[in-house]
Amino acid sequence: MELYVFDINLNRLGIVDDFIDIEIQRHYTKMGQIHLIVEGNPETVDLLQKGRILAKADDLQHTYLILTREYLDEKSTQLDIIAPSLNTLLSRRLLYGQQSFAGTVENVMKSFVLVNAVSPSNPNRKISNLLISSSTGIPINTTEAGTGNQLDDFLYEIANKHDVSWSILMDVHNKQFIFDVWQGADRSAEQSENPRIIFSKDRENVLRQHYVESDSDFKNVAIVAGEGEGAARTLVTANDEISDWDRVEVFVDARDLQSIYKDENDQEITLSPAEYQQLLSERGKSKLAEYPKITTFESDIDLYANGVYGQDYFLGDKVSVKNDDLGIIMHTRIVSVIEKVNKQGTTLQVNFGSNIPSFIDKIKRAVK
Repeated sequence: MELYVFDINLNRLGIVDDFIDIEIQRHYTKMGQIHLIVEGNPETVDLLQKGRILAKADDLQHTYLILTREYLDEKSTQLDIIAPSLNTLLSRRLLYGQQSFAGTVENVMKSFVLVNAVSPSNPNRKISNLLISSSTGIPINTTEAGTGNQLDDFLYEIANKHDVSWSILMDVHNKQFIFDVWQGADRSAEQSENPRIIFSKDRENVLRQHYVESDSDFKNVAIVAGEGEGAARTLVTANDEISDWDRVEVFVDARDLQSIYKDENDQEITLSPAEYQQLLSERGKSKLAEYPKITTFESDIDLYANGVYGQDYFLGDKVSVKNDDLGIIMHTRIVSVIEKVNKQGTTLQVNFGSNIPSFIDKIKRAVK
């Protein structure tokens, strides 16, 4: 494996091809990252500076921004690098004031990026060389609103609710970054348009499987409280038709959403009662997307078996996963791919189904 190193103007500065250890995480539902350990010699210390961009030589679109360096000098000198996905650029922007957009999920997400990072009313908020991709026509409609949200987190909330994802891609030839909304292809056994991808030990393309299913964190009804005080506060319940033992409620404080507000251009907007209730309902559904039923197969994939990652299947694709011992077959998305390279060789870990929330994920959710 080779990593190219670029500056923020997308000039290539060098190559790293000798690693002590490297782990590349790509996720469909949250931020990915590279964790890289190399020898801490003057050349690598000079090349791998904060603010530099890393890209695999065979995948120049998906890139990573060096934010953390740690130099360790014990028996040998090592340089430890952590570089989150370039999507982290949008963590540097907030939704300025209350903002609301309706339309396809693709165009709604692009509208939030447009007014907060690409063409904001305050030119100091613009991210240089960031453009928005052409529409691909994902046929999902939504209405979304937020106030003061961190932009990257807000985009993942919308994306997770509608089973899509987003990326900031590098266009090295044109010296640009492209914001794109996308959805993986269906390659499962349930369809016939694309070649089918099926993972199981019987097919000898899986080395190890770890299956988890849990409802311990699951919620399916959101009681959303908007503007007003006491008995006059506006309340909307998302999924109120669910009842009895099947009903698991969560409270959502949406006081930040107001029916009368000023947009990013300081123009006053007044929503009808129906429009305001729809916004609150969508906020509730976004919150429920953070509390799914967990059903996941964590699998180590045989790199040399039938089906090659990056050629026959990709992150976000819907595939089929079987375990004949459990009598289970899942038709589900690839939600994360973790590629590890060290002196012992290369491994590929693919997770299918729901992401199990980490401790950090739960803390961030509680803070929000």
